[in-house]
Amino acid sequence: MADEKYRRRRRKVGDYGQHSGMRNREEISPSPSPRKPPITILGLAKPSRVSSPTSAAESDNSAAGGEAKQAESMHDVHREGTAAAGGHDKPSVLLLSDNRTRQLQTKPGDGDYAEASAQGSHTNLYTGDDGSPSASNVKRAAPGSMISSVIDQNAQMQSKLAPPMEKQGKIKLVDDTFQWCDKGLDLMLEQSDFLVVGAVGLQGCGKSTLLSLLAGNTQHDAYRNYLFFPQTKETKEDCLFQTSGIDMFVTSDRVILLDTEPLLSISLMDCFMRYEKKPPPEYNNLQNFIEMQSMQLLTFLLSVCNIVLIADDWFVDMSLLRLVQDAEMLKPSTQPSSSSAENMAKDYDMDLYPTVIFVHNKASRDDFTPRSYFAMQKVLHQVFSNSKLKIRSGINMTNEYGNEPIIHRMPGSENDPAANVNLLLIPTMEFYKSEPEFLESSLPEYRGYPSFNSLLSYYRAQILSAPRSPITHSTLSEKNWYHFSARMWESVRKSPLLAEYNRLLSTTS
Repeated sequence: MADEKYRRRRRKVGDYGQHSGMRNREEISPSPSPRKPPITILGLAKPSRVSSPTSAAESDNSAAGGEAKQAESMHDVHREGTAAAGGHDKPSVLLLSDNRTRQLQTKPGDGDYAEASAQGSHTNLYTGDDGSPSASNVKRAAPGSMISSVIDQNAQMQSKLAPPMEKQGKIKLVDDTFQWCDKGLDLMLEQSDFLVVGAVGLQGCGKSTLLSLLAGNTQHDAYRNYLFFPQTKETKEDCLFQTSGIDMFVTSDRVILLDTEPLLSISLMDCFMRYEKKPPPEYNNLQNFIEMQSMQLLTFLLSVCNIVLIADDWFVDMSLLRLVQDAEMLKPSTQPSSSSAENMAKDYDMDLYPTVIFVHNKASRDDFTPRSYFAMQKVLHQVFSNSKLKIRSGINMTNEYGNEPIIHRMPGSENDPAANVNLLLIPTMEFYKSEPEFLESSLPEYRGYPSFNSLLSYYRAQILSAPRSPITHSTLSEKNWYHFSARMWESVRKSPLLAEYNRLLSTTS
């Protein structure tokens, strides 16, 4: 047994000696491979060549005083590698700064020094002492710090170049209980270049759709993607309304859009009766309560808007026009209250009124004829002949669009003031929701008016380029306008004129 163990041990020693001999023979072979320079790696990164054998050591000496011994050992390694290589190939020494940063952070009591070293390595990330890019400085920076610095620079650039934040959805300015909401104040800026556009109308006339089209939606968008949701099929079948109170949306062009609940809505009365709700005690009956709510909404928009859109889908509804006339008389004054009758008369003359644009939605082919269009203008001119509302600003379909107007003027109506009444026409949009057939797209049907895209562009251009009627005699910023609107809403709710109007409605009913 002892001999067997001895022979196994000798066999292992013989094999080891044979392998070592083969390795020695390879080293002294007549055609040896060129020797590679020694590489010293301190860290976990791959080695790379540098221009100077002492650049890494010099950078390490300036980084931390506690690593002097490590730098001296690196000098020794450089000298040995240079002597062994004959001065032709120089060794590459790489020292990762993430290890040094980790060591500095783990040292107790050296928090300030570690933070200063980290800041120094961050500032010298791309340039050397002479302002040129330095390879050693790039090596000294941690990869995480490089990525974070680039992300911070991109974030700073985006914050400087980004436009004002745009609210992605509508918010409530006045809730369904007719109480003021302060959520919109965060959207207001300290600048005075803005436009306020409000829309009123009866139920189902398309005022929410008109505001969505004005804000940027097109006829090809789904209704669920509209900024102001129109009536759905279910709400139409149940005879319900879509908008309650006042909704507000602010575009990136600083256009403030106000959408209101329908005026004189019979569905609102049906909701009160269905759920057995009772109007406030100051109103005699439910019908007067709904009419007073409509009057409050209309007088409020006439006080805080530059442009008011009065939408209708069946020309002409005299109950809506009479409500607009009454709201003009009951509108609270933007001037300070005066005690004497003479000052009140002067304030009435100096009071400011918005630009009113009538929008006939779902217009037919006959409405685009010059005779029918001029007849609608004459009706509006006669109804508002004594009105102070700015309804004759020339915002109509007779203005030139391209080389010719959408609707030509009637012969002999050039000097007629009724030809300057603000009236825009929008055709029915349901036809453009469906995808047309190939034959219909190649051979379109004659409609008697331009395409919907052309009319939509004309509609936006006429409203956004309309003269902006001032709201007050002093220039307001967006935040000042918001506070002014809150005060005007409280004035409307507590107006003695509206209270007297309610009393007259109770006696006549």
